[in-house]
Amino acid sequence: IVVGVALLLSGFSELVKERYKQNVILDKKMSIMSSVDKSATKVNAEQKFNNTIKSLIVNSKGESQEVDPLKALDIDLRKELKKSEADRSIPLYIHTENGETKYILPLHGNGLWDFIGGYLAVKPDFNTLAGALFTHVGETPGLGAEMTKDWFQNNFIDEKLMKNGEFVGIQVLKGKGNKANAEPHKVDGMSGATITGDGVQAMIETCVKGYLPYFKKNKR
Repeated sequence: IVVGVALLLSGFSELVKERYKQNVILDKKMSIMSSVDKSATKVNAEQKFNNTIKSLIVNSKGESQEVDPLKALDIDLRKELKKSEADRSIPLYIHTENGETKYILPLHGNGLWDFIGGYLAVKPDFNTLAGALFTHVGETPGLGAEMTKDWFQNNFIDEKLMKNGEFVGIQVLKGKGNKANAEPHKVDGMSGATITGDGVQAMIETCVKGYLPYFKKNKR
């Protein structure tokens, strides 16, 4: 009986583990799609992803290789960022729909209380942002957690990563109402959440730098 119960529990554990892994992959696909398509849901995200996304792995030299989506989705960006730049392999997702192409970059960083992350979509000029999706583990509701709201994420659309050909990133200002939209490298921040805003800014700077060699190699 003990052996039978042990085998049953082992099988159940594997089933739960596999279901959890599938849910994580689906969540990633939905987040990737949501950075360029706010109509993406858990119901349609997988189909949209499969129909419009090409998955690559990029190295520090800007060299890229198309891979099975699961291989790209399985990369732990947090672990890659701990490696030296020369040893990193980072995922890149190319979204093509209705004749338009966008490059989707995964993000990982630190907020006030825990990790933050997301995806940044860039137009083919490798400068203009086409969309953003941010996530967090434990930012404060009504403050840092506002990073997940459309009003904050939409701030990034049409902002510029470069200035005079040099990468400058995106500056997240303190609070709203700073007329940040008048400047192409700045966005309004979240009131009372300066540290989270600084975390978003640092995350974008750190993560986008890893793709600059690829941008340079593939700029049209």
